[in-house]
Amino acid sequence: MKIGVIGTRGFPEIQGGIETHCMELYTRIASMGDYKITIYRRKPYLNAKNKNADFKNIRFVDFYVPKNKYFETFLHSLFSTVHALFQGYDIIHYHNTGPGFFIPILKLSKTKIVFSYHNISYTQKKWNKFAKRFLHSSEIISLTNSDFIIFVSEIVKQEIEKHYVVSNFKVLFNGVSIPIKSIQSDFLDILGLKKQKYIIGVGRFLEEKGFDYLIRAFKKTNIRDYKLVLVGDSDYPTNYSKKLKSFAKENDVILTGYIKGDQLNQIFSFAKLFIISSFEEGLPISLLEAMSYNIDVLASNIPANLQVGLNHDDYFRVGDENDLAENIVQKISTDIERDYREILVRKFNWDNIALETVNIYKNLFTDRETAAGKNRLK
Repeated sequence: MKIGVIGTRGFPEIQGGIETHCMELYTRIASMGDYKITIYRRKPYLNAKNKNADFKNIRFVDFYVPKNKYFETFLHSLFSTVHALFQGYDIIHYHNTGPGFFIPILKLSKTKIVFSYHNISYTQKKWNKFAKRFLHSSEIISLTNSDFIIFVSEIVKQEIEKHYVVSNFKVLFNGVSIPIKSIQSDFLDILGLKKQKYIIGVGRFLEEKGFDYLIRAFKKTNIRDYKLVLVGDSDYPTNYSKKLKSFAKENDVILTGYIKGDQLNQIFSFAKLFIISSFEEGLPISLLEAMSYNIDVLASNIPANLQVGLNHDDYFRVGDENDLAENIVQKISTDIERDYREILVRKFNWDNIALETVNIYKNLFTDRETAAGKNRLK
């Protein structure tokens, strides 16, 4: 079965929830049988480490597009879709609404379309009115022209069902792998951090992530023997990301930039507390990653975070820096052993998610072959 994947910047070692999702999902599917997978990537995000990445049964097709929040996804999705039209794919899997704008082009072929809805993009503050209208139009096109829809969040599904009649769909959460914790701490030494004496937030530097009020809340705690560490960056400089970095440095917050591999492993392995302060999410992989290290967590009480199913005292009122500050102090003053393994293996298991995705592909492939056979008989 030939499968094309459009809507990710690519992988490995490229920042983003969809990028992590695609790497975890397709590396597993590629090893499960005779599946030939093509991932469409964006050249500006490739470097010496990831450009020549080699995975079994995975091919990369890379297109250059300028890094630009308004045109990057549009151009890359257009180039990828036109290329895919002539490749004889059995399945094309689109990720999120922006890329899905071009799904109708593939109706010219016999390819079956799967669409994964990760988050509702047009509510994000970074978009202007034109971009929001485009993303909303892309949502309509994606939902009405796909052969199967996957929601990675129950909350996104519920919101969509308020406005559309959706059939032929399934909710498949994001997943996480249980890691082997690092025993090395040389990266911590470089950053001037002590084990169990720092708090982390992880994500892109977008307004929706709430890092600015996280910094203000941490400052209000007056905790002097702990550091706040922000892991991540913006894909390209924005007014918000510039202000956030300046504000962080003014308040002695440590910025690691975008990190993966052993450096990220070390940061997670020795953190005292993980905080996700987002105003909007689909189903946050960063929260699941923190849980996979059994770190104590604090999450904003938005529906996307509530669906993970943490304890009541693991949540705080979104946007309320005073409530967050009080909860930080409470968490820091309490020594508690966390073990999320059972819930992660049961609800957020990448192996199970990959298997269910393959079953969706198989059913669509069978439907296509059955229809083709009937047409031949006619």
